[in-house]
This record gives sequence, C-alpha cells and structure tokens, in this order.
Amino acid sequence: MKLDRITPVALLLLVAAFGPLPAQAQDVVTESGTVTVTTTPAPPPGPQDALNRGTPRGSIVGYLAACSAFDFEKAAEFLDLRNLPEEARELGGKELARQLNHVLSRSVWLDDYNVSDDPEGNKGDGLPEYRDELVVIRRLHGEEEPLWLQHIPRGDGEKIWKVSNRSVALIPQLYEEFSYPQIIEKIRGWFPEEASLLGLEIFKWFILILVALLSWPVFYLLGRLLSILFRNRDKEMYSVIRQALTGPFVALGVLLLTGAFLDELGAGAYAQQIMKSRTLSTLVVVWALWSIINLYKKHKQDKLDRLGRPGAAKLMRPMAAFLKIVILVFASLFWLNNIGVNITTVLAGLGVGGLAIALALQKPIEDLMGAFTIFSQATLRVGDFCRYGEITGVVEDIGLRTTRLRTLTNTLVSIPNSRIAYMEVENFTAREKIRFWPTLRLRYDTTPEQLHTVMDDILQMLEQHPRVHDEPLRVRLTDFDEDAILVKVHSFLKTIDFPESLEIGEELNFRILEIIHSAGARFALPGKSIYLEGDEASAFIPNVQKPA
Repeated sequence: MKLDRITPVALLLLVAAFGPLPAQAQDVVTESGTVTVTTTPAPPPGPQDALNRGTPRGSIVGYLAACSAFDFEKAAEFLDLRNLPEEARELGGKELARQLNHVLSRSVWLDDYNVSDDPEGNKGDGLPEYRDELVVIRRLHGEEEPLWLQHIPRGDGEKIWKVSNRSVALIPQLYEEFSYPQIIEKIRGWFPEEASLLGLEIFKWFILILVALLSWPVFYLLGRLLSILFRNRDKEMYSVIRQALTGPFVALGVLLLTGAFLDELGAGAYAQQIMKSRTLSTLVVVWALWSIINLYKKHKQDKLDRLGRPGAAKLMRPMAAFLKIVILVFASLFWLNNIGVNITTVLAGLGVGGLAIALALQKPIEDLMGAFTIFSQATLRVGDFCRYGEITGVVEDIGLRTTRLRTLTNTLVSIPNSRIAYMEVENFTAREKIRFWPTLRLRYDTTPEQLHTVMDDILQMLEQHPRVHDEPLRVRLTDFDEDAILVKVHSFLKTIDFPESLEIGEELNFRILEIIHSAGARFALPGKSIYLEGDEASAFIPNVQKPA
C-alpha cells in the first residue's frame, strides 16, 4: 500500500520536529516609555521552488516526506548527483535515495537533526557559507561521519539546497555498513518494496510480530516460574501475584524486546513520529503500575485483617483507586505531550476544573479524610462500644462518609466521619480493664469502730477476689456529706466485657452489703434530721414530757 496521502501529515510533523525559530527582542516606544517585546521573526523567503528546496530545512523535509511515500525518484531530486565517483554514479539517483533513507532510518532519529530554516543556511557554524551540517552518523566502528547539505545553483540563476555530492558519494559505503544480515534481506524479499503500515515496511512488521509471538510464551513461562515462589502463601495473594507476573510484566518484556529489534531494523521519519508518542509503552507501564498497586493493596489488606482492623483494610480500596487515577492522569499528560499537544493549556484547564470539583466535594472530601484518620489511627473499630457526645452505642459500620452506631435503645445513628475524627470519642471497648468504684453513704450514727470494720473487711474481700486487680486497690473515708459519711472504693475488674463486668460488680455489691449489715452499720437515706432542745420542743412535738 502506497502512502502518498500521508505525505502532508508527515511534512507537518517533521517541520514541528526540527525545532522552533530563534526569537528576537524589539524595543517598542509607548507613551509610558520603552518596552522590550520578544518576537519570532519570519525567515526571509527563499527562492520559489516546486520541491521547497529554498531552505535547508525545506529540502530535508521534502526528502524525508518523499521517502515516507516510497517515491525515491522524487527523493533523488534532493540529492546533488554531480561529479560522483563511478561506484555511486552507476547506482543512479533513485537507488542512492533509497540507500540513504535506509542508512538514516537505521542510524538517526529525528531529534538528531538540527537544520536551519534560513535560505542562507546556518551562519556561524564554522562551515563554508554554501554548506550546512545535516546530521552526524555514528558508524558501527565508532567513527562519526557528518552528512552535509550544500547550496548549489539550480540552473536558472537561483540556488537551492541539496544533500552534498560529497555526502552522496559516501552512500554506497554507508549502505554496505548498515545493510541487513542475509536472513533479514531474504525476509525483505518476500514482501513488496512499497508495502508499509504507519510508515513502517511490512517486512519489519512481520519480523516484529514474529518476535512478539515467539517471546511471549517465554516471558509468560518465566512469570509462572517466578510466581511459584509464592504458591505456599495465601491463595488470593498468589493469584494477584501470578496475574501481575504473567500479564503486564510479560507485555513489558515483549515490548522492550521488540523495541530493541526495531532499533536494529530502523524506522523512517513518519514511523519515528508515531513511535515518539510512546503509546504502547505508556499503556503497558500504566498496566504494570496498576498491578503493583493491586499487589500492595492486597498485602496491606491481609496484614490489617490479621491485626483485627477490617475497617482500615476497607480503606485500601479507595486509596488504590485514587492512586490509579493519578497515574492515569500523569500518563495521559505524558502521552499528550509526546503527540505535540500543549499540556500547559490542559494543566490550566485541569487546575480550574479541579478547583471547582474540590469546592463542590468539600464535605465528602472532609468525610473521606476523616475515615482515613479513623482507619489509620484505629480509634474506632466495628463492634466497639463507645460514646460520642450524648450518643452511646456499638459501632456497626465505618464507611467512607459516615460511621453508624447502634444505640442502647436499638436505634441507628449515622455520624459524619469528619465530626468523629476531630471531636472527642470515648471508646469503652478499648479499655484494658473496667473500673469498680462505688461510693458508700453511711449514716452519721455509725461509730468509728464500725467504719474501720467495714473498710477493712471490704478491702480484704477485694484483695481475695480472683476477678479484681491487686493494684490499684483502695477503700477510703473521703468526705462528710450533709446527710452521710462517704466511703469510696477504687478498684479494677479483670475483664473488658461490659456485661461480665456488671455480673462481677453485682457480686461485689452483695458482699459489701453483707459486710455493712454484719458490722451493724446502716446506709444513709437522703434527708435531714432536726434536733430541738428546751421547752420549744413541746410546741412542735406532741406528748413530749418535760424533764423533772
């Protein structure tokens, strides 16, 4: 298939590839003063030429465009065929143009060209005014060989730029040095010379596909062998590792190998422009990075599940999705930059759009960060009994936006994570032991001996109880209230289960009640006692006899 229709596209791509024109500064006088303005001057017009050979850049772009279309007769018009040695003259212009294209495709990339767009050529490069350097070829034995463009008469009084006859004379020697091995030449003969796809000859596609098909099972087998190292571990983790080693990393290995073969085979200017976008490599790298993220996510989820933190393990999924999106965005910007899109404008648009999205999602983002705080610090877990403000209940679920509590009255309350993360939450389940600290209110008619008996017996009972911690353990007369003597017990139970603590506390309360009654003491009831003295008592209390 002949690619005549892609010539204008290739021409535009090549012009962009050879770099911008130099900028110049001009002083502009205004009412407020002199302002320096930087402008890019248009190059002076060259001679009118049907093949656009009036400038060095126009000449090489025209040559490469003709080669991309396999029009080597036209490409020969860009070569100076005067005064050639016999060996080169016998080949003819068409064959010399084809051989030069072969040498350039195997030894030079578009970034290596540095050609002027000035009709007078690149001044100040140390070369004669009629000569410009086209490119420097590194020969196989390490020697650098420059190729030149030369300003020559066209025959009508105008001068045009062509590949120097001195460089053209080197083409047979360079072609022999950069020619393919015999087996490649044999494969090349199987296909029509002008058959190509995306600027790459069909025989090269055949070789690359053959290399990919032969190397894929090799890399796949290598990935399976490496994944066997993880066979004795968790089955789900092994499955993720196997998928990574037999998927993206196999594709990456095949891509690197075919890329190495393509470097050896060489690619024309149009094919190089397409390859410069690095579309396949970008997709494979994104795939590989996503697989690494999946591996890390699975590893952290298993670790958190083993630590009893399923809520934190749940957070790994949105975090992994966020990282994948970030990688995809950067990969897209990288790809857009490679194909020539001005990503500065794209970034500006993303910045404005991102700001709008951030303002719209302010509350959800706050809740998401709150969930991250809860999961990372492990302040709450599903099943914990806690109190938030006036709400007391059991945590049923910790989502990305809200945390749900089942209250003591069996109602379900949803609380935004942003509020839980930045306010006080009392977690009863996190206690290592439960406090037992009743306050005993004894009557004021309790004697000191009775108080000592009650306090000593309670302390002894607590010390001997198997479900009470030895330290701290105190029974103290702490205060005198309006209607009672206050004795406070301070101890901790050997349990973290709330219903069990109620059962142990009930047993201890019964024993304290028995100790108080056996000592002859009594609990004080809320109230006040009024004591009257003298004759005034008979006015308030009937049947009171006066003392004799």
